[in-house]
Amino acid sequence: MQSLLQYQRGVLRPAQRGPIRGPSLAPSLRTTRPPSTVSASARQESTASCSQEPLVTGRRQALGAAVAVLAAVAFPAGFAARAADPALVATAVDLATIEEEALLAYAGQRFGDAVRLMTQAIAVEPRETRWREMRAQALVDGKNFPAAIDDFNTGLELAGTADPVLRARLLVGRALAREGLGEWEAALSDYKEGFILAAEAGESPDPYVLNSVGNCLNSLERWEEAREAYLTSSQLFQQARGFRGRNGGTTDRLDGAVFAASNAALMRAQMGDTDGALQEISRIARRAPGSADMRAALAALYWERGRRQEAEEAWEYACDRILVGCTKYGDMDWLSRVRRWPPAMVERMSAFLALR
Repeated sequence: MQSLLQYQRGVLRPAQRGPIRGPSLAPSLRTTRPPSTVSASARQESTASCSQEPLVTGRRQALGAAVAVLAAVAFPAGFAARAADPALVATAVDLATIEEEALLAYAGQRFGDAVRLMTQAIAVEPRETRWREMRAQALVDGKNFPAAIDDFNTGLELAGTADPVLRARLLVGRALAREGLGEWEAALSDYKEGFILAAEAGESPDPYVLNSVGNCLNSLERWEEAREAYLTSSQLFQQARGFRGRNGGTTDRLDGAVFAASNAALMRAQMGDTDGALQEISRIARRAPGSADMRAALAALYWERGRRQEAEEAWEYACDRILVGCTKYGDMDWLSRVRRWPPAMVERMSAFLALR
């Protein structure tokens, strides 16, 4: 079976073997990504840092390679049979060019240009769900969440019920836009409905989407449920096979597993199990020495426990020995709203920075 989304949260992944498989080909600009409360600078952070977007590495490079594949499926069945019509040939060329330019604009983070180009495609084929979905995704990344939701709604109306995977993908896209507006319950409802439809179609759970479900539950202060979602996401990432980047590496799968596990450990701290959280976070930090996130968390927890030297060492490691550094961890708004640390951990970090 294939996973829920072709473009789920950041990387066009090749077909995989095992419980998590490569996403099915779907008409989409991108994988969905964490809520676009994430700043442009946060999007540029290294995946090793475990910032709010550790799962987007390689997304836009992969999009360039996907242009030819996507263009090949851009037009409805039977189109070739009518290709003798010069007007239809011109339309095909124009739409293929528009799509390619839109994909390249998206890859270059020129979301306004991508929206403009998709609007041109919609003018040519107003009932083509593909263009609505692609424009909606560009709108999400451009932080125009209400407009994105409108496009996803229109896409759902056009799609009907014949293709449950398409409907699931549109629901998950709309959930992401609703996260951007802080509509956590509505987003969670869309995620759940998407999972049900995907399961009925024989699709496997997508670990990226499960991490998003955890984010919604986290924001709703449903800490235990959030932790379970994060743990399941991490486990599915670890079970996955075939995550291969352009250099043949498995960075995307491993970073996804580390990030979801990090989120689960932070939930454990919020739930009051400080000893267990400290053990879990220490283990993750050893496993992922490039994670500034877990080093910062260790500093905050060590400081609270009176282990001042260890706290300072963990903080120094995050600040001086990891490429992305620790600057963002001094911003409590970013830590809470973008990175989504739970309140207890934000308070610990604030206390550490205030007293050190």
